[in-house]
Amino acid sequence: MTEDAKERSRRYVAAVETALSGLKPITMPAIIARRDVERLVEVAKRYLSDSKYYTETGKDVTSLASISYAEGLLDALRLLKLGEFSWPQELKA
Repeated sequence: MTEDAKERSRRYVAAVETALSGLKPITMPAIIARRDVERLVEVAKRYLSDSKYYTETGKDVTSLASISYAEGLLDALRLLKLGEFSWPQELKA
């Protein structure tokens, strides 16, 4: 079965729009435990693993979606100054 990238994208866009419309920022400063950051890193690792699996099984659209989730989580950690890393130079082009 082939994936329909347009339909998958439409579903993700709708889900993100719904999430953003109901988003309520928390009162700052927030307390963030190290275990919460570690849990987020583990979720990113699972998305990475999923992406590799989907590539191996020919589901390239799902692979791309999975690795995009992982990248977004890592970017969020960096933007919130909860983790430090650098993307490889070839990805910045």
